Amino acid sequence: MSKLIVLWLLIMAGNTVAWSDEPYQGLQVEVTRNGSVFLINASFDTTLTKCAAYHYLTDYEVKKQMPGVIELLAFRQSPNKVRVELTADEPVSFFSVRNKSVLEYTEIPFEGIAFKQLSGSSKAFEGSWHIEHNQQGNQLRYKGLWEPDTTIPLMIFDQFAKKILMKKFSTSARLAESYKDTQPVNCLN
Repeated sequence: MSKLIVLWLLIMAGNTVAWSDEPYQGLQVEVTRNGSVFLINASFDTTLTKCAAYHYLTDYEVKKQMPGVIELLAFRQSPNKVRVELTADEPVSFFSVRNKSVLEYTEIPFEGIAFKQLSGSSKAFEGSWHIEHNQQGNQLRYKGLWEPDTTIPLMIFDQFAKKILMKKFSTSARLAESYKDTQPVNCLN
């Protein structure tokens, strides 16, 4: 009897892992490479209000829950500028690459955010998130570019980039949806 219970628990654990790897419903991710630069576009719908979506994007603590994040420190430089020191492990094929970056975020109140790498493991890393109203609530749209500084052949990144980014953006979408339960009081209306 105990073997049957253990087998059932293993099956259920496997189902839970498979479920968490499922792409977020309605998530769109496009990854193309132009030379050594990866161009990334992604979007997903959320039931968050515009105010809550903006607070989600500017909540640097929630970003610590993203896959691979080892350490994230945020320092407010001015009312609309935040400096973020990020250390993350990025899976590539059968190994991980440790990336360290210093990023500068520019917050555009209730419209979105933009960021640019000031220094780090990549030759270039920058992007933006925009909030666009839709019937469900709002759509969060990401547009960015990443140029790795690596000796690993880029065709290896080509094979895994979309899969890895689908997982990251799915996590981001799920975090956004769970954020509605903790949105600031001034965003409830």
